[in-house]
This record gives sequence, C-alpha cells and structure tokens, in this order.
Amino acid sequence: MKSFEWAIIGSGISGISVAEILAREGHSVVLIEKNNKLASETTREFHEWIHTGALYTLIPDKLITLRFILGAIDDLIEYYSNFSRMNLVPSSSGLIIEEREDGGWFSPNYINFQYRIRGRKVTFPWIIGVARSLFINDKLHHHDWLRRRAGELGPIKQQIYSGIIKNFGKLISYNEKFYNYKTTDFTTNSRILLRDLVTTAIKNGMEVSLQNRIDKIENINNKHVVCGDRESFKVNKIAVCAGAGIRKFVKASVNTSYAPIAVVDNINKGAESFVQLDYFPKKCINLLTKGDGVGLIGGITLNNLEKCNDYINFVIKEHKINNPNMRVVTKYIGKKNEIIMNKQERNYLYHINAVNNKKNIWSIIPGKFTLGFSLAPEFYRRVYNKNPQKTFISHADNGEYSELVSNTSWYDAIFNNNKG
Repeated sequence: MKSFEWAIIGSGISGISVAEILAREGHSVVLIEKNNKLASETTREFHEWIHTGALYTLIPDKLITLRFILGAIDDLIEYYSNFSRMNLVPSSSGLIIEEREDGGWFSPNYINFQYRIRGRKVTFPWIIGVARSLFINDKLHHHDWLRRRAGELGPIKQQIYSGIIKNFGKLISYNEKFYNYKTTDFTTNSRILLRDLVTTAIKNGMEVSLQNRIDKIENINNKHVVCGDRESFKVNKIAVCAGAGIRKFVKASVNTSYAPIAVVDNINKGAESFVQLDYFPKKCINLLTKGDGVGLIGGITLNNLEKCNDYINFVIKEHKINNPNMRVVTKYIGKKNEIIMNKQERNYLYHINAVNNKKNIWSIIPGKFTLGFSLAPEFYRRVYNKNPQKTFISHADNGEYSELVSNTSWYDAIFNNNKG
C-alpha cells in the first residue's frame, strides 16, 4: 500500500487544480478517479465558456457572484501565468487573449449577448435589468487589470444609477428584436489547459489512480486509509472533490438539473458565439462555435428530465430559422449535480470546508469551471496559511500524458461522425 501526504478524490476541474497546486508546492499527491479518464463527467460535457461576470450582471444578488468570478480571473493571472500556454494577459483597458502557435488555453471566441427587447418594453424589471447589465459590462470592457483587483467592485459601481437611466432610455427607443452586445466572456480550449495542469503535476511527482472507486475512508494509527475497489492508499490528508459523492462527508443536499445540448455542424460561415437572453427563460437559446462549422447549441437547465427533449427540439427549430443548413450530429443531456449549502437556491460559487476538527479531511464543492483558478489557491491558503508559488517549473502537454484526460463530448461526437 503506497503512502502519500495527500489523496485527492475526484478529477474534475476542482480535483485537478487542487492536485496541481499541491504538487507544485512539493507535496506528495495521488489523484484518484473512479472512471477510466480524468475530467470525464461534468468537465467533459460543458460548453467551455469562461465567465468574466457578464452573465451574472443580470442576477439580483448585489454583485456577489460577479465579485467571485472577477476574483477568479485575478487569481488566474496571478498564479497561472507561469504556464507557457496561459495566454490571457491583463492590460490597462481589459483583457487580451494572445495567439500561440502551439495553441493557447483560451480562444478569442467572444460571446455575444442578444437581449430580447421587442415585445418586452413594458416588462420594466427586464428592461431595467438589461440597462444595468449593459452598464456593468461596459465597465468590464474597460477595467484596468494592471492597477485594480477585479474583485473590488468600487470602480464598477461608480455612476451605476445614472448609467442605468441612460441605457433605459436607449432601450425604450430601440426598435430591433434583439439588442446585440459583445461581452468580455470567451471560450477555453479546456483539454489543452487540463492536460497542461496534469502534465505539470505529474512532472512534480503526482500519481494518478484511474478506475478506482473509493468505498470508504478508515483511520488507522492516526493515518487515513483511502479504500478503493482497485487499490488503497495511506495518506495524511484528503480533499474530496467528488461532486454529488461528497454527501458522504458533509451535510448538503443535491439539486440535480439537466442541460440538453446538441452538437451541430454546417453552421453558417462566420457565425459567432451568442446567447439570446429573454425575460422568459424557456425562450433563451445559445450557440458556442468550435471552428470548422461545428458548434454546441443549448440554452437553459431544466429540473424535469422529461421536458428536455421538447426543449432541445425547440432550440434546434429556432436555430434553423437563420441557419437552415445546420445539421444535428448528436444530442445529449448534461447532468448537473449542484451541491446546495446553507439553504442556497443555487450554487454559483465554490465551497471549501474542513470536515473534521484536525483539518486533515476537506470537502471541496466546485462552482463554475472559471472558479477553479481561484478555488485551488484559496484551498492552499486555508490549509497552509500562505500563498502558493507564482513562479515555478511548468510543463506544456506534449502528448506523454494526453490519454489520461478525456476529450470533450462534442469533440468525440464530431470525431466519431467523421470517422464513420
């Protein structure tokens, strides 16, 4: 039975990022995954949408989610710029995505918001919300990332009321169906990113245990024994990043929702990623382009599995109005298990909790993919009361460990379709 300082159970974005930052700091780590590939569940099916806070300007939560999202971008720049393919660069007026010959973590595939205006002008809460969203998004476009911490919202809140009034007048006099706005949100090349993290962690001593479902955790002679159905380990500390499986260790409820998605090709040349936003959520649809005429279409998440087929058929029908040659390659339903803490309605944020008084077992509940870059440094701070290293030896994936990380669902669908 091998011994390690840390066992990380679960290998989504939270498990991989936590394992990497511990290995970066010289701790011995084993990353344990029940499936035959890392990042093979939620991080396999998601849209690869990096949030800079644009979408959450519509949420009436006193900008709490926006602050967390912007803080995550700060930590991404602060603690991950040592990776050669981390190509997000701060400037005095917004963020710059630099091109890399060998591929970068992020793509300048910016997401356009199409706010529904026609037929909604008398829905004053919606129009006011859009006016507020537009004002804050303008601030995000021009944020000085060199001089300000983005999580500090003072500059963003300045003159917000006068900005809302100005935009409200503009929207009331607007005659088109949708008000189009290019946001600061963009897409990630998630497999490049995750494989770089995994490669660096392995080069720094991390071991990976695949197809190893953890049955229980025992305590023997002040050591934890992580008991798997394939192999077990003696460890000093444990971080549980196992999604819904975390209920074995913390008091939490699970809200299961479903995201119907279709992988499509033959989309119009020059098509851009967009999200149509409406006061009525079931009218919302989106498209995230993947290049070569390929894209993902979807919209909202649903609590009722039986309604998913009707909804995705509605989404397909709406897209074909403007894109009649679009072809559906496959459809699937992404399952989201949101871990709800402290009577929350939704979990947009992450949670890091010590399970026992000794603080050697931790539960980590991920929020959005974007938050992984903030979650891992914050976890390290809570455990060791110091910041992780900013400068270290990093490694770009050269194919040596690529097979450990799953492809995205959309990539496999297109590959298998072309192969067939």
